[in-house]
Amino acid sequence: MKSLRFAKLSLVAVSLLGVASVATAQLLADFTGKWNVTVEGPQGPLMSDLDLTQSGDAVSGKFSSEVGEAPVKGKTWGDSLRISLELDMGGQALSLQIVGASKDKNNIEGVIEAEGMGSFPFAAVRAQ
Repeated sequence: MKSLRFAKLSLVAVSLLGVASVATAQLLADFTGKWNVTVEGPQGPLMSDLDLTQSGDAVSGKFSSEVGEAPVKGKTWGDSLRISLELDMGGQALSLQIVGASKDKNNIEGVIEAEGMGSFPFAAVRAQ
């Protein structure tokens, strides 16, 4: 009787671990890929590109726009992303923090925080 009860409890525990693993995998967004980014700046929309590679919770890549290019580094947690970069604006460095969350596997929304200039909303769509 005790061994039957133990077997049932073991089966329930294994089942719960499987469900937890699937749920965890679904919560972790994959930001790897090329993204077309639209930043709502003070002079109107600014188009940019973001090329990301994700390894675990670490993200790296390259940000490109008409104002310059820069390598990016950052972290993910769940469906959220935070990356940093420094653009060279004619010899002056501009530090940017990009903070966003995936709406679904092909869309990210958030804000770009420009040091000394404020925050600007952005939307990114995975390039096809």
